[in-house]
Amino acid sequence: MDYFKISDMNEASRDPAEFIRWSQERYDAKVEAAAIQILEAAEQGKPLVLLSGPSGSGKTTTAGRITQYLCDHGHPSHTLSMDNYYFRRADGWMPKDEEGQIDYESPEIIDMPLLRQHLEMMADCQPVEMPIFDFAGQRRSDKTIPVHRKPGEIIVMEGIHALNPQVLGQETDLATGIYISVRTRVQDDNGFVLHPSRIRLARRLLRDFRHRGQDYAATVQKLRSVSRGERLYIDPNKNNAAIQFDTFIPYELAVYRNEIIHYLGKVDATLLEDLGVSELMPFLRQIDPISEKYVPENALIQEFIGDED
Repeated sequence: MDYFKISDMNEASRDPAEFIRWSQERYDAKVEAAAIQILEAAEQGKPLVLLSGPSGSGKTTTAGRITQYLCDHGHPSHTLSMDNYYFRRADGWMPKDEEGQIDYESPEIIDMPLLRQHLEMMADCQPVEMPIFDFAGQRRSDKTIPVHRKPGEIIVMEGIHALNPQVLGQETDLATGIYISVRTRVQDDNGFVLHPSRIRLARRLLRDFRHRGQDYAATVQKLRSVSRGERLYIDPNKNNAAIQFDTFIPYELAVYRNEIIHYLGKVDATLLEDLGVSELMPFLRQIDPISEKYVPENALIQEFIGDED
């Protein structure tokens, strides 16, 4: 487990362009290492990649970067989202949590039989019509996406339940599993440590506010249910992965600092304390800010701070 000291971050931020360049190279090296391992597995008959991680881990960007690396090095690859396999049963049943609310974190909301069938067909180079889930209408669309893997191509399927044993059943020899999350802990000069989950929360605060029109209080209030879903449905399966990928970006908190301090400071302090979020602000105040203008367009954190398109 890696630790990164705030004092080291502040020292590096004196030259933000160089700090960001070094951080990008660090992330790119992890992408390359994962891609090489995927290729080695593909040669052993594993043409599928199942990429999972909790909310705010950077699944979408990392899946895309791995796919791009594979394509750039002569191995055509495709990234697919497991979200398209969400479904509502004909009788309208949906999984519920302990409070009677729809449990959108549950694997029961995924059409596992269809997903498994499609993955097996893709591995066998058979054409499939991948469904599209209409989140606005909360139903499966009438449209589909044709997918036809050719020999030698790799399919990267990303989603929070990608490592769930139900996905491939007994056919686990068809896929390489990747678990991505923030694993690095940030430490201040007094020895206090910021848990990686709070870095993912910082990412979600920015993403939800900028891209989804959701204020900081609403994102914080969802923390309990999001954490419950991670504990019940994601964490138990993370060791099914052959590749563990830490998406911590050393300069990211310096970029998030000013905006989060401004808006999180408006959220009720009791709510922050009850949900264990109050520790985030003191850490951010110790970090010297870095302007977003230095952040490259292809940086992972653009998934949270950049334009949606």
